[in-house]
Amino acid sequence: MGEDIRDIISTKANSLLAGNTQVKVLEAGCGSSTHVRLQGVARTVGIDVSKEQLEANDVVQEKIHGDIQEFPLPKGEFDVAICWMVLEHLPRPNDALLNMFAALKPKGLLILGFPNLLSIKGLVTKFTPFWFHETFYKFMKYKSRHFPTYLRTAILPGRLMRFAEENGFTVEFCKLEQGTVAERFRSRFKAADFTFATVDFISRLVTLGKAQSPLLDNCFLILQKRS
Repeated sequence: MGEDIRDIISTKANSLLAGNTQVKVLEAGCGSSTHVRLQGVARTVGIDVSKEQLEANDVVQEKIHGDIQEFPLPKGEFDVAICWMVLEHLPRPNDALLNMFAALKPKGLLILGFPNLLSIKGLVTKFTPFWFHETFYKFMKYKSRHFPTYLRTAILPGRLMRFAEENGFTVEFCKLEQGTVAERFRSRFKAADFTFATVDFISRLVTLGKAQSPLLDNCFLILQKRS
């Protein structure tokens, strides 16, 4: 098994922070936990629309009950903003991105994890109703709460990176990989595993290997604000 993506991102982010020992972090859509381990963190602020999730989070020192798409975050306040598996649940992801862009200091980092719409799982999620998602998660015996998913085309990996670059950011890290939900589903059901593998093979065959694999259903980015 390869290195966990959270460890890879943590290592890269700490390298980009270059020994900063007074790091102020924004956990955007913080939920009840954090996914990236940063060095030199002096203060962590969490914002979430769910009071229940905020109350369960014992990592953040300051808690904001609000919507990342519209809550007026302080300008140029944070060294790092982390938004992990949140953008897909927002009807206006670009508003959230612009809000986080403005809240970062020059050379600040925005760490993003979000589903890849151009994948089997992404397309199925996009074009099926919320009750189907809830039923699937119950069937797979996931205990975590599931939220309505919009998966706007604004968060297509290529489109999001261009949007970031147009707004003063550089892409310092990008990785697509298959997530644990699809891996677990395929491991439990051989027919699903065969179907996924077949779609992947046909996609590669038709595009002569040029298209990304439709199995890579998650995207992870580190964006850095230009000085």
